Amino acid sequence: MKVSEIIRNRRIELGMTQQDVADAIGITKATVSRWETGNIKSMNRDNIEKLSRLFDIPPSVLLDWEGYDEERIRRNQLISELTTLATVAKIEHVEIVLDLLKRLEGLK
Repeated sequence: MKVSEIIRNRRIELGMTQQDVADAIGITKATVSRWETGNIKSMNRDNIEKLSRLFDIPPSVLLDWEGYDEERIRRNQLISELTTLATVAKIEHVEIVLDLLKRLEGLK
């Protein structure tokens, strides 16, 4: 998958507009649009870092150093959720944890 497609798909997956992304990173909507159409081939280091944090994907994906593995990204998100829950879990959270574990198991 092309980096431009990854940016567009992830933005849509997160329910964000191009303007939302632009505001979060501190760039223009036109720049986001050019990233998504592939009209800008390179991004500066700060924008790569900000976008990877915003989209919760490794910077190496935005640098096209490794393929975008949606399943791996989702697994990492679930592990992060489990870690957070484990630090504050109460008995009533047990069902939530079990559900997350089942979802994680299904992503193998």
